[in-house]
Amino acid sequence: MKKRFKSLMAIGTVACLSAQMAMLPSCNDDLPAESYYTFTGELMSDFLKTKEDFSLFSRIVERAGWMDLLSSRGSRTLFPPTNAGVEAFLKQYGYASVEDIPVSYCDTLVRAAMIENAIVYTYNLAETTQEKNGLDLPLVLQTNGDTVDADGMTLTVINRRAAVINALKNDSVENGVVHPVDQVILPSTTLGSALFDENHEGFTIYYEALRRTGLLDSLYQYRDDEYEVEKEQYAEFMPNLKPGNYTYMAKRPDHRYSGFTLFIVPDKVLYEKYSNLFNEGMTMDEKINALYELAAEKYKDNESAAIFGLDQVDPNDPQGRTYKELYWNNTSLTSRHNPLNIFLSYHILDRMFASTDKLVNCWGVNTAYLTPHEWIGTYLDFSTMKLERVYSSVDPLVHSGDYYINHSEATVYNDHNRVPGARLTVPDAENFSLNVAYYYVDDVLAYDQTMRNNVMHTRLRMDFVTLWPELTNNDMRLNGDPRQGYEEAADNTENGGNSGGFNYYLPMGYLDGVTYSETSVFMVQRPKLRWWSWGGDEIDVLGTSYDLTFELPDVPPGTYELRIGYPGGVGNRGIAQVYLDGVPQGLPIDMRFSANDSRVAGLYNGGSGWRNKDENANGIYTTEELEENARIMKNNGYYSAGKSMVSYDHGTIPQQPEYSPTFCTPLYNIASCIRRKVCDVVVEPHEKHTVRFRSVWAGDGNAVFVLEYMELVPISICGAGGLGEDLY
Repeated sequence: MKKRFKSLMAIGTVACLSAQMAMLPSCNDDLPAESYYTFTGELMSDFLKTKEDFSLFSRIVERAGWMDLLSSRGSRTLFPPTNAGVEAFLKQYGYASVEDIPVSYCDTLVRAAMIENAIVYTYNLAETTQEKNGLDLPLVLQTNGDTVDADGMTLTVINRRAAVINALKNDSVENGVVHPVDQVILPSTTLGSALFDENHEGFTIYYEALRRTGLLDSLYQYRDDEYEVEKEQYAEFMPNLKPGNYTYMAKRPDHRYSGFTLFIVPDKVLYEKYSNLFNEGMTMDEKINALYELAAEKYKDNESAAIFGLDQVDPNDPQGRTYKELYWNNTSLTSRHNPLNIFLSYHILDRMFASTDKLVNCWGVNTAYLTPHEWIGTYLDFSTMKLERVYSSVDPLVHSGDYYINHSEATVYNDHNRVPGARLTVPDAENFSLNVAYYYVDDVLAYDQTMRNNVMHTRLRMDFVTLWPELTNNDMRLNGDPRQGYEEAADNTENGGNSGGFNYYLPMGYLDGVTYSETSVFMVQRPKLRWWSWGGDEIDVLGTSYDLTFELPDVPPGTYELRIGYPGGVGNRGIAQVYLDGVPQGLPIDMRFSANDSRVAGLYNGGSGWRNKDENANGIYTTEELEENARIMKNNGYYSAGKSMVSYDHGTIPQQPEYSPTFCTPLYNIASCIRRKVCDVVVEPHEKHTVRFRSVWAGDGNAVFVLEYMELVPISICGAGGLGEDLY
């Protein structure tokens, strides 16, 4: 059912807006893009000063001292509230007039309503789009058709609060675009648990459980104040980096933010799905005890005890009891070894997703073969979560196009046991603050035997930009417009690209658990879909003698084949020796050659030709030849890239992620796209592993080692006598 948005516009306001509409072309969502706006020749300052219904916000701008900036040249997006919206704000917060608002807060309100250095038109928006406002806080714009205005037209709603007025949106001015809104956009300035304290009517059980375990109080980290001081030791920009065929200017991160995302099961779901444990007539103590029992059931097996160290002896206990013996009870909820604490910790991600816009990188995936998904660390040590956008499913109860957690179709890898997972939905409320966001899920989540043995018993392909939460929390992952290719003005100057896209270099110590030498440069490229990189993004490690060490992500106990995927033989490439837990593994990885080199022996029809035609002419190979060649490559320690992975390297890039042969090339067909086996990794319970890449080539100081993606593949799939691995 579509929701009618409650407008704050009074009758007089409507009359005023109607007069303005007479001077504007009518708006219709079916019109072509160029019909959505008219070029007025005004500046933003002129817009505010000359239009009667924005006089109150114009005064806020004047008191904040921003009018001169809005009179200057530039490219920005402004969401000014109508007079009715400002009046509602004044009444709600007890101000007699605009003159009573502190000047500093006027400044805050203007920054909250502005996107600097980017022009955003509503006809370019996805269902959910996330931008940064002038306060460096998220602006989440939702245009999903669920909310309409009085005329039945779809509304764009900002931060689930203010609606863009359809009759007035996309008003171009000389220094940007103006989207009038019907309410004042308020910045989300609360931290941690404050987001839930007055807004948990629908999830009282989870809220109380999070409170009693102390997990809510632990969600306080936001900005690293030490970095605010230390960053001054580093130049704001690092010029003349050449990790490929082009030269880059890399930016130092402005801040070092932390954040969290919570997945919450509403009360009604617990009552419906677990009616044997919960009912509305129970006291809160009884409901928490029921949730404790559910948690204890999920993690009662011996392997779980080993993974989370529950079978280890507490060195501080004089009786020599294990952590499970000490804390496996409903009176020790704040202990990290308590089952309810473990259970709820797995419902918390170690990074903040203010919207679903960046939950999963959907670019670069052919959904005919695989669905876009990411493997993400959680607040529970030694655990991983699968975030997925399911485009199609054999299960009629799985909603196509929606996001799911720990979902898996029935395959040979999980013994044909389908795991429906939990469906994610966005609450009908402001669901994020400075450092915490939350979503609803329609079932409980657990890193239990079902998750470990079914969902994760597959090829675990992990994008390097998802490994470290700092890249998500500080908008380095999926920043900017990935459709914008390399441009001199965007990548080799201090200007940045569309939608705030920058390439970044990270000072030492910026990433937790990652170390590199002073002679190393750790560069995060903004995504560029023209690149032969999965999802368009990559991390480049370069320097005169780079040396990088990091922890492998958490996977269930077992033996895995570790692989590194990268574009080889393109531009400047380096050579690095790989170490696992300090022990060198085989020959160094040489990224200077491609898969058609004799050391790999891959059969390719040119640099990026089709390889799966059943004919043997002009260098095109039969299926049988390619199967035999795959065995030869594997014996040499290499694999082709997957067929589900694509590059948008020709034609016009679409507005939304999709695959089409008219503008995409599967990475499987590109000779430069290659996977190299590093070694086997034996993962024991409650154990971490480190990987080190050390340069062993004293060539060009820009010779780059590309961190594009890694794979951890259970040996039962890819090893001798295994189930066998697909090409996707």
